[in-house]
Amino acid sequence: MNDKNRKFAIITVDTNDADYISNTVEISEEHALLLARVANALKGFEPYEGDEIMKDYHHKCRHNFPTGEMCRTDLGELTAGDYYVKTDLITEDDYIDFMDLVPYTEHGFHTVTEIRILAVIGEIKLI
Repeated sequence: MNDKNRKFAIITVDTNDADYISNTVEISEEHALLLARVANALKGFEPYEGDEIMKDYHHKCRHNFPTGEMCRTDLGELTAGDYYVKTDLITEDDYIDFMDLVPYTEHGFHTVTEIRILAVIGEIKLI
């Protein structure tokens, strides 16, 4: 890939109570298109009612991409795969490829807070 056409993605997730981690990875044009599709699906996320946990009270599911232990299935929260893939908002292949780009966390994360693409337009070698 020509150095002037290099692209990097910065993806930030919230693992729990504003504990943010980011991953920066070099991406191809295909990955840039993938991130655009996933970002469009995330922009359309609407909080939804989970299970009734007390009489007349349902858990409000507000996390846009719950994974691992951060997904509260016990309260009726859907996993990111169930929410986006099973409702055809993104394909299963897009889900799998996106998960390869997000930061790794031992216990998962619940919210994708930012997806940015940086295009390299030049480089200055200092040493």
